[in-house]
Amino acid sequence: MTRIDDAPTVMVAVSNPRTESALITLAGAIAEHESGRVLATHIVTVPDQTSLETAAENRTGLDQSSEELLSAAASDAEAFDAPIDTKTILSHRGIEEVFDAARTNDADTVVMGYGGTRFAGGRAEGSLDELTRDLPCDFLVLNGQRLDLSNVLVPTAGGPSSDLSGEVARALRETLGVEVSLLYVADEGEEESGREFLAEWADGHGLGDADLRIETGDVEETIGRVGETHDLVIVGATERGLLSRIVRGSLAFDTIEHLDTPVLLSERPSARSLWERLFGGR
Repeated sequence: MTRIDDAPTVMVAVSNPRTESALITLAGAIAEHESGRVLATHIVTVPDQTSLETAAENRTGLDQSSEELLSAAASDAEAFDAPIDTKTILSHRGIEEVFDAARTNDADTVVMGYGGTRFAGGRAEGSLDELTRDLPCDFLVLNGQRLDLSNVLVPTAGGPSSDLSGEVARALRETLGVEVSLLYVADEGEEESGREFLAEWADGHGLGDADLRIETGDVEETIGRVGETHDLVIVGATERGLLSRIVRGSLAFDTIEHLDTPVLLSERPSARSLWERLFGGR
């Protein structure tokens, strides 16, 4: 999440007053931990039949609602030692615009909301142009409206996106004082090797003091069961990709649908394109 040349940018795509505070909490904690800044964006989707120029000329109502949302974001960000900038973006697109805004603003991390089969802040059913490229940066997608954090759970079996989950957990621990638990779901008879893996993974990610949990059984059921006792579950995308898991209804999606605890999906860019990960190409 950290850039060498200058301070990292954590971009938040806010769209709903009910989820704004939770998203800013995550972004603010990460930005403070990384000595970076928060960029709160409100992407206003304009109907295709209305030109962006016309929308810009008649945006009094849009400005008021957007100003209220971004003002609340700026206020919530005051709890963190990180500067915040705000921006309203008019667009005919939704999720695609989030990708473009991340690239345009040189974001290191994007934090956004998720609801049902739609991404908060934009339509997921639009053109696949933007979705067929590699992720422009780290992505964190929250399913949940409120965060009251005292303990978080990170299931891991390794991989770049689990590395990102560990970084987020460490940022929350060091800025908000949350307790971190790590979970590894082992095969029957492999508990000891699983514990060795998890202890080594914890040490390598600055989480050596975390609570280590080794469980056996169905991965999805285990994450759901253990996750119920935590305030947030941070799930890293598998090789197939976060967006693929949402579209296809695999483990992370099912966990979201059936778990009352808020879930944060994390994905770190990989060498494979989203097109390859969405449709299985290699």
